[in-house]
Amino acid sequence: MDLRGAHVLLTGATGEVGRALAHSLAGRGARLTLVARSKPDLTALTFETGGRALPADLLDADQRSHLVERAEELNGPLDVLVNNAGVETSQHVADEDAGSVERAVTLNLHAPIDLCRTALESMLSRDRGTIVNVSSLSAVSSVPGMATYAATKAGLSHFTSGLQADLRGTGVRTLLVELGPIRSPMIERARAYPPTDAAFARLFRTRLLSIITAGRAAEAVCDALERDRRHLRLPRRAIPYALLTQAPRELAAVALTGVPHAMTRAGIR
Repeated sequence: MDLRGAHVLLTGATGEVGRALAHSLAGRGARLTLVARSKPDLTALTFETGGRALPADLLDADQRSHLVERAEELNGPLDVLVNNAGVETSQHVADEDAGSVERAVTLNLHAPIDLCRTALESMLSRDRGTIVNVSSLSAVSSVPGMATYAATKAGLSHFTSGLQADLRGTGVRTLLVELGPIRSPMIERARAYPPTDAAFARLFRTRLLSIITAGRAAEAVCDALERDRRHLRLPRRAIPYALLTQAPRELAAVALTGVPHAMTRAGIR
């Protein structure tokens, strides 16, 4: 797709990855509607990118239900929804409180599903648009301390696979982004829990993972959008073992439709 002039609704816009995405999308000519809870940070980002600010708390069901409508009133018909907002958890499951679990499930999984539903009303009526769900390589394999986070991201990845199947034959596309650790305060918070830190250290030593920058991730997402790809994984060195979890989805896609829907676009080209 051509991002020039495309209306992109970006959630989690003021986080590390969100800010990088906002700048990369703006650099390619997109019209941005930027969503975050912090009004001062959001206002500053709109000045930097030329976007429009839409303060919202995605934990609030009523605000979620009207978000796409408000974005279209503000900036015209929606071309791209980027579900980027999320929150990490990093502690033993037994030590998690009910509130933190509910927050993670709502923000990482429930909110993206809700926004996909409401965005599809507009996109399907015009038979065009793209939904980008930003997941994690934690959807492939969890590490100690991140069970809840990994479960929500696995749910988002699996939902996106099903959504892609639902949208086959329409002009609406999906892009699933599964990112490894990003150099950011989020990964530092996660590694503050010693078992999580030890697990990441082992993965880095074996070179199965590497830390990537938010800027690199953002540019790769924009490239994938412009090339109409359906799946992006970073870092690329993680692709081979990540494909092991993709295989059952591919087998199901072949059984149901006769056409594998993601394997050839999973980042191995």
